[in-house]
Amino acid sequence: MLLLLLVGGVLALIEQRNSLESTVNVEVDSSEPDYYLDGADMTRFDARGVAIQSMTSPHIEHTPGDDVTRAQTPKIRTNDSEDRRWYATGESGVLSAGGDTFTLEGNARLRQPDDRWTLDTDVLHYSRDQNRAWSDVPVVITQNGQHVESDSFSADLSQDSAVLQGRVRSVLQPGTGQSEASKEAERIDSGTDSTNTDDGRVNSTFEAAPASGE
Repeated sequence: MLLLLLVGGVLALIEQRNSLESTVNVEVDSSEPDYYLDGADMTRFDARGVAIQSMTSPHIEHTPGDDVTRAQTPKIRTNDSEDRRWYATGESGVLSAGGDTFTLEGNARLRQPDDRWTLDTDVLHYSRDQNRAWSDVPVVITQNGQHVESDSFSADLSQDSAVLQGRVRSVLQPGTGQSEASKEAERIDSGTDSTNTDDGRVNSTFEAAPASGE
């Protein structure tokens, strides 16, 4: 009888401990970061082992609840589906679980140095799977002296074209050589990218779309 009571007591303690552990796991706040990293330098590779995206940031945090990574002043290099390299910077960034999509906020900038195609906005969204970049807030696009402003935009990167919406304003000037954006992108890329000499041509096609209600 004494042995049975001892066994019963041990089983009761085990059951209470398991119940307590389950309660603790349930109450974990998934909105709190599960890890952070200072001086981050991250690189993603495809199935061929080729680097397709890299990011540097002085501080990143990952939250398990939404499985995203938040970065301070990130500098991102990413190859689109055509293996062209794009550069993106901002005051803060949010990367999806796989890194195929990200959002930059605060002085966000997107560059394609080979075409000297630069976009500035306050909020920038990018999707590698869709080969698309877009913003629902005002943007400024510059390329070889072409300066275009609009209320929002959506760009098909594979076609190197963009649809501008709302009020569109543009200024056209002859090409003036390599832009500061291209030079900065080359610095980000440690001098490995090269640009063609400027022949004054505008390579991108910008299509103005009427504002809603017009």
